[in-house]
Amino acid sequence: KPSWLRHARRADARQAAAPTATCGASAAPLAAMRFSTVAQGVLLGLGSARAQQAGTVVEEAHPTTSLKHCTLTEGCAAEPAAVVLDANWRWVHDKSGYQNCYTDGEWDPSFCPD
Repeated sequence: KPSWLRHARRADARQAAAPTATCGASAAPLAAMRFSTVAQGVLLGLGSARAQQAGTVVEEAHPTTSLKHCTLTEGCAAEPAAVVLDANWRWVHDKSGYQNCYTDGEWDPSFCPD
């Protein structure tokens, strides 16, 4: 038998022997709790994505460059690429003006109240 098949069968046997719930609880409430946590995460993510808006003052442009992709058989070939700044370096400001939301390591509470 191939070694990968032996390892897969051992993993299946260990999984079958493992308890699906603790303290006598059934697996159904645990699955529902996991789904609820995932659903909450998705809903929270949608809210924060909606708060972000594309800028209109300066169109975002990614500087172009080229990278080399090398293989032993074909050598190196140039590939086009673009550079994107990390989100931490993007300007975050009030959408109705130019006042920074984040200055000297602190969020402005008038824009981002807790």
